[in-house]
Amino acid sequence: MPGETPSMTPLGPLDRIGFAPGLRAATDQHAAAVRDILQTSGLETSRQTLQEYLDGFLSGCAETGWTLGPRLDWHAQRMLAVQRMIEAVPPG
Repeated sequence: MPGETPSMTPLGPLDRIGFAPGLRAATDQHAAAVRDILQTSGLETSRQTLQEYLDGFLSGCAETGWTLGPRLDWHAQRMLAVQRMIEAVPPG
């Protein structure tokens, strides 16, 4: 997509996951937590801010040695929630 930075590409396998009821509830909770974090920090819930949050989160995961496994753990759920939040914000 024009104007899209490499870091804004889909999250591979996470991008193709459907929403089972339990997963939807978990990602909704993660999205609410991220919105609270951004609001408390005085930041907008924009595509750029969400991408920066996700980049920082991924860096933290890499520093701890976390990798995406076959189960959607807390980290994977948070990444999925933020990716869905980014997709929901109109470009611009």
